[in-house]
Amino acid sequence: MKNRGFTLIELLVVILIIGILLALIIPNFVLFQERARRSSVKNNMHVIQTALEAYAVDHYGNYPNEDVSWEPLDEAGICLWFPGGDPVGIGGDPKPGNFPVNPYDGRRYNDEEKDELDLDYESFYGELDPGTNAQIRGSDEECPYLEFGETPEYPGGIGIATYLPDIGFEAPQEYGIYGFGRDITFPMYDLDPLCDDPTDEAFFIFFVLHN
Repeated sequence: MKNRGFTLIELLVVILIIGILLALIIPNFVLFQERARRSSVKNNMHVIQTALEAYAVDHYGNYPNEDVSWEPLDEAGICLWFPGGDPVGIGGDPKPGNFPVNPYDGRRYNDEEKDELDLDYESFYGELDPGTNAQIRGSDEECPYLEFGETPEYPGGIGIATYLPDIGFEAPQEYGIYGFGRDITFPMYDLDPLCDDPTDEAFFIFFVLHN
């Protein structure tokens, strides 16, 4: 009995089916990848928050001002309070810690060889009133992160907006940490589970960490 192979029509049908399946699977794969990266950025935000709180414990409850270096290897900066760091050190020799890795480029934040700024720390006098940076809902026109969310303009970037009182203090008393996913036009947000229209900006709840 002579073996019969596939006809051209049968091969084309199989290729068509495979193409349809790939067209359905690939967008979901990209979406899953983006969700994983966004989760990584959120974890990095928690790492930064932990470093800020550790710094404040050693500085009478004050957070770093803009004079404190955020350079990755600066032994006089906040990097001493990141994972692996030791502000006291052995024999009085402090040890800088490691900044988290930006999941969008696989390099540590503020890597000295980077051209793009992906970690931004800014202080604002009078821009934020006490308690204002608890307003993190997209429907609130006074939400500060609608304005401060323009920097850093880099996927996976993280910004820290700090509040300095006008009188009596030179160190920030409050902060808000906001991050970006692939879309750098808006800080990362979650949707209100009770919203009727998930495309309406009024239902955006920004993922912002506060002290």
